[in-house]
Amino acid sequence: MILKKLFWATGLKSEDFYYFFIGFIYSLVGIGTSIMIFSQNIGLAAVFLISLAAISQVDKKLSLSEKMLGTTKSIGTKVLFLEEVVTVKHTITLRSVFEDHKNLFKIYFFLFMGIMLCFSAITLILPIEKSSVLFGEQFKIISGKAFTKENLLVDILLNNTMVLLTGLFLAILFEYGTTFIIVWNATVWGTAFAVAAKQSFLLDVGNPTITFTVLILLVFTYLPFEAAAYFASSIAGGLLNKAMTRESISSIRFKIIATHAVILLGFGMILLGLSVVIEVQIIEMIRALNLV
Repeated sequence: MILKKLFWATGLKSEDFYYFFIGFIYSLVGIGTSIMIFSQNIGLAAVFLISLAAISQVDKKLSLSEKMLGTTKSIGTKVLFLEEVVTVKHTITLRSVFEDHKNLFKIYFFLFMGIMLCFSAITLILPIEKSSVLFGEQFKIISGKAFTKENLLVDILLNNTMVLLTGLFLAILFEYGTTFIIVWNATVWGTAFAVAAKQSFLLDVGNPTITFTVLILLVFTYLPFEAAAYFASSIAGGLLNKAMTRESISSIRFKIIATHAVILLGFGMILLGLSVVIEVQIIEMIRALNLV
């Protein structure tokens, strides 16, 4: 791939930064192409193009993660067939499941950050009116998240749980649903944080870039937990999708993969609950500081 060769030519040897790099570049190319070809729905078209570009990068890692859970082979005679599962010999626990898939979490995180910061940068540079036209679909989501102060915790928890479950089911139903959900969330978050910074600037609170930096620092107290929760549910759905297409539901290997998926989903739900509790506290702090 051309981008991979260009990245390694810079002298950087980190795979993590490579995924951040392609996330940013794919976003620039996706937005630019959407402006030229899909001028009526740029934001959504950009998500589609970015997902299309990232699929080959992400899916091969997900496939590798699924294959590492074990391989099957038939043993026996023409009369009696048995199935042997060749896999890593360890008890399936939350820690072992995370160790088996931690590389995927890292890849998703850096790809996510590259896309998110690209959308944030463009939204910060452009006037609010132009960025709202450019990322119309993202702005619709942002405007739809006006939580009431009285039910803030419940509203955010229900909303985020719906996003998590949507990511799970899309990843199960569609082979590349995992990538789409990650890209979509990154574009929405990137736009939302930049809009919050721009609006505070319009209210003469401060420079939008400085305000954005402060917001990101505050948001990073819960963002890694929330993002990891979505990654966990998407990985769980992606693993199940591949297992259902490659394995018999009654096979030993399918049960191993399903167990990983259930643990990942439970892990994601715990992370989501933790992120919501922190997020509510941060929102109250932001309100008190009049940053938004």
